[in-house]
Amino acid sequence: MNDKQLEYFVRIAELGSFRKASEALRIAQPALTRQIQKLEEEIGVALFRRGNKGIVTTPPGTLLLERARFIRRQTDQALADVRAEGTVPSGVVTFGAPPSVAEILFARLSRSYLDRYPQVKLAFYEGVGHLRRWLLAGEIDLAILPNVRSIAERNVCIENLVREPVYVVGPPGRFAPGATCGWQDLIPLPLLLAAPPSTVRGWLDANLAQSGEKLRISVETESLQVQKHLVKGGLGYAVLPYSAVHRDHAAGLLSLCRVEGWLMDRGLAWRTDRPLSPAVQTMIEITRSEMHLLQAEGVFGTPDAPAAAREKSPRDTGPASRG
Repeated sequence: MNDKQLEYFVRIAELGSFRKASEALRIAQPALTRQIQKLEEEIGVALFRRGNKGIVTTPPGTLLLERARFIRRQTDQALADVRAEGTVPSGVVTFGAPPSVAEILFARLSRSYLDRYPQVKLAFYEGVGHLRRWLLAGEIDLAILPNVRSIAERNVCIENLVREPVYVVGPPGRFAPGATCGWQDLIPLPLLLAAPPSTVRGWLDANLAQSGEKLRISVETESLQVQKHLVKGGLGYAVLPYSAVHRDHAAGLLSLCRVEGWLMDRGLAWRTDRPLSPAVQTMIEITRSEMHLLQAEGVFGTPDAPAAAREKSPRDTGPASRG
């Protein structure tokens, strides 16, 4: 396998068509087809199959595409690092975070970083249960991961930055100020949750495995905004960390009931089995600073505060109203 074959393969996979790839690469389609055939013969697997919407990668092809994109990005970054040696950071920084953190952090990072290093390109991604996989696959340089103590990969460095409480989220007035509950109180409620492998689902499923009971899930969505919109409409309850709802709660748009004994860590993670570019190293420093500022501003709540009295729990109120 040579660089040209890899370039041809990636372009076909991205465009979904041999014809479009041949036009983009300015190479005759028969010649392009022969190169891919040679590549498939060399590695012993089929890389493409014809789908309803054109050419798609097979499972081995999808894996090769993931690796090829990583190689191409690392090559580009290596060139940028060499050019930037002794000067200032350049190149691309890719950063993933869950929606609750992305919503409050990415805009601040953009301002802080690009004011100083406008020549760097920032690529931000939101994810719920996929961040660790993206980081391990080399698709992103950095990630904000939850519950850092449960991550055991040796080639990943994780720096815990903040810890925040988790709440059952209801429409305005549903919970009294300072209300608390146990995780068992969530069982009868119509819930609006992200699908597995989200952190919230993982924590709830681990507790449910011991009780034998099942959750009543009305809607599954990874969209934080959709969850909050449905809660405001009285269609169910979300279960979210404080950072995801602090603005809506302060504005009186949502009410909160703290789940006792549930704290969510927020850690910054990166790979240790490859060198960090100056641009990524700088992003780590700025992220530390911005997360600590957010914590000082109260965005992540007060995880060490004493538990409040059970003034009003979800089980006490009954199912959410539908209007």
